[in-house]
Amino acid sequence: MSSVASTILDHVASSLEKVAGDRISVTRRQGTVIVTPSVPNSFAVSIYDEGDEVMISAQRWHTHYDDPDQALFCVIWLLSPFYRIVEEFKGGLFVATWLEAYEATGWEGSDPVYFLNPEHAPDWKAAPDEVYTRRLIQQNVLMPGVPYSETVPGAVLDKNGLPQDSVIGVSTVEDRQSLGVTLF
Repeated sequence: MSSVASTILDHVASSLEKVAGDRISVTRRQGTVIVTPSVPNSFAVSIYDEGDEVMISAQRWHTHYDDPDQALFCVIWLLSPFYRIVEEFKGGLFVATWLEAYEATGWEGSDPVYFLNPEHAPDWKAAPDEVYTRRLIQQNVLMPGVPYSETVPGAVLDKNGLPQDSVIGVSTVEDRQSLGVTLF
C-alpha cells in the first residue's frame, strides 16, 4: 500500500515528465523527486516524501502539501516567472525566507519560514549600522499551461509577458525594515 506522499510523488513526476522537454529533467529517487532546470539562472525544486504529505523545497524555502494537484501546481509555478523565492538577511544573519506570487496587485508574500522568532520583536530590530537585504530568486523555465492573464485577471505584465519588476536570476534589495516579519 502506498503512502499519500508516494501517490503525490508519482503524480508530480509523471505529469512533469510529459512536459519536461529539454528545459527540465525529472529524477525520481526513493522518497524524492528532483526537478532540475537546464536553463541559465534557474534553481532546482525538490519534493520529499513526508508520509501523509510531501515537502516541496526550493533554495532554502519549503512548504507542505497533502493534495497531488496542489503539489504539482506549486512545482509548476515555482518553475515559472510568476513565483519567486525571497531570502532575507539582517546584516549577515539569515532570518527568513518566503514565497512571493505575482497577483493583480503585484508581488504578494506567503508561506514564510523563520530563522528568528517572529514573536520576539527585539531580535528583528536592526542595529544603527545594519540593513536588511532581500535576495529575490526568480526563474523562467516553464510557462503555465494557460495564459497568465486568464489565471490572474488584472495582473500587469511587461512587454515580454513577465511580471512587473522581474529579474530572472538573483537580485537584491536593501531596506532598513524587515519585510519577512510582517508576513507573520
